[in-house]
Amino acid sequence: MTSTPAQFPQQAAWQRNLAPFGYRQILPVRALAPYVQHYWELALPAAQQSPHSELLHPDGGSSLLFQLAGELNINGVRAHQGVLFSPTAAHSAQLSLAAGVQVFAVRFRPGMGAAFWRCAASEFAGEVLGLDGAHYLRFDLPAVTEQLQAAPDLPSRVALLEAALCGALAGSAGIASTLPQTLALLRASRGQQPLTQIVAQSGLGQRQLERLCHRYLGLTAKQFSRLHRVAYSRELLKQVQPEPLADVAYGAGYSDQAHFSHDFKSVVGLTPGQYLRRVRARYHPAEQADAAIIHRA
Repeated sequence: MTSTPAQFPQQAAWQRNLAPFGYRQILPVRALAPYVQHYWELALPAAQQSPHSELLHPDGGSSLLFQLAGELNINGVRAHQGVLFSPTAAHSAQLSLAAGVQVFAVRFRPGMGAAFWRCAASEFAGEVLGLDGAHYLRFDLPAVTEQLQAAPDLPSRVALLEAALCGALAGSAGIASTLPQTLALLRASRGQQPLTQIVAQSGLGQRQLERLCHRYLGLTAKQFSRLHRVAYSRELLKQVQPEPLADVAYGAGYSDQAHFSHDFKSVVGLTPGQYLRRVRARYHPAEQADAAIIHRA
């Protein structure tokens, strides 16, 4: 069985923005689908006059980015010896792509990348690592990086990486069976449901929930919930004619605009007003369909 190109009913504005760079996604084989969201690749022309930047918004997922050519960095941390390991984060990050860069990456589902880690996600969450992150992984990252850089095309790269991931999975203890359902409840609540209710619905105790989040996410349940509340706020701000900021705050479940602004800036690094101006400047005219896309690759 081989991986297949990902199918999207509609592309978000940021995906269209990367289309000139050959951005594309491929879905994993069935055995890896519970753990891997997709693989992606792009290449910037050498004639590109300036670096291209994208905000990477956190959702509890994690990524490995392989630098096949050129230069890339996340929050100023350059790919070291051809790779960047971007684990779960509590804040949006800035991805910078230099002219001539070619990137191949894998995006792990929230909490599920831990099947490939040797330790709890809390030991390195929030960091951006290069090849020094190899000792956290259950496969030979230096060897895989070298093989990917020598591979002739995207299907070959996917096959190489999937072989390494499947091998790592075979020697892994896997993921706690209660994790996917619990994270789904947290995501579905969009941060608007008290954690006590989530705990009751999940059948877990409060301490069990926190241990799960600590082990597999490297975040607290409250932090994970806040990420999705802010993500929903971004959905609302991306609408063609967004409501006044006070109404957006209310729609996202905030009792006052000050709390909304504090949470939003602590995650995104911009105030809601600054983010709205950025969206309008980059993606004008904004499209209603983009409100359904809340996470970045």
